[in-house]
Amino acid sequence: MYSIFKATKDLVRKIDSFIDLVGESVLHFEEGLKLYLAGSETEFNERLVIIKNAESRADELRQHIEAQLYVQTLIPESRGDVLDLLEQMDEIIDFSKSIMLDFCVEKPEIPQELHERLKKLTEIAVDSTQALVQSARSFFYDVNTVKDHLHKVKFFENESDYVSEKAKRELFELDIPLERKLHIKHFITSIDSISDVAEDISNRLAIAAMKRIV
Repeated sequence: MYSIFKATKDLVRKIDSFIDLVGESVLHFEEGLKLYLAGSETEFNERLVIIKNAESRADELRQHIEAQLYVQTLIPESRGDVLDLLEQMDEIIDFSKSIMLDFCVEKPEIPQELHERLKKLTEIAVDSTQALVQSARSFFYDVNTVKDHLHKVKFFENESDYVSEKAKRELFELDIPLERKLHIKHFITSIDSISDVAEDISNRLAIAAMKRIV
């Protein structure tokens, strides 16, 4: 096992906490969507607050990690890749919060016929992100196992595209006004994009991992 850390336990703890926040945020996003579809507005808003707090905490942790890497001159050969990875993963929290906020502000009326499709699409987004989280941990602790999880990210991204297309086809077959269809389509596309973001990060992570193995 080759760990990137010859560093302090404090830095390890901070990076672990940061990765935890990414994984937990999309889980709160999934629960938030279920609550929205169930009409539980108060509980939905509580999940939104949780994600906002996670975003703030992740930004704070990332700044502390960056400062520690430079001040203590730790892992200079991999520092750029580490900071780039953390910044990109932070975007997953930001994106989840942004979608939740759009639901809160715009209040789209999702037809009952699409509820299960959206729940499934969100579940796949979570799966793709969790696979990415596992890969990121491997990058820091055992770089040789990164690829064991990255293929799952690609699998879930393909699944997300499939479910998203099905949802859009079903949406446009419904007898509702076109403007309402276009409004709902925006949210389907946004949820699907979480898996796209996870795949983009996984591609960069694969390159960073290869650089360390060589």
